Amino acid sequence: MRIDVSSGEIRLTENQPLSLREARGLRVECTSGIVWITLSGQAADVFLKAGESHILLGKGLALIECIGDGSIRIGMPEHRPGFSQHLTSLRQSLWPPSDPVMSFP
Repeated sequence: MRIDVSSGEIRLTENQPLSLREARGLRVECTSGIVWITLSGQAADVFLKAGESHILLGKGLALIECIGDGSIRIGMPEHRPGFSQHLTSLRQSLWPPSDPVMSFP
């Protein structure tokens, strides 16, 4: 494994996994090749190709490996301005507030 500090990339070689502990919340971006991520406590593995990324949600061990050679960047998830507002409006469109109770004289 080689870390290129100037680009922030980590070069991975097949059969030499990168081991991350307590990596919950980190974003792994595949910059080349095919990346294979195995997370402790999750049944399905994650496969990424160049340009794709994944947020690590498991609290335990994450193993990151390439099929062949490849590279990744690891960082915090991107901040998306207005994203929480988008989720709120989506929720309201799916589950609108209930109608006020009608009263009869």
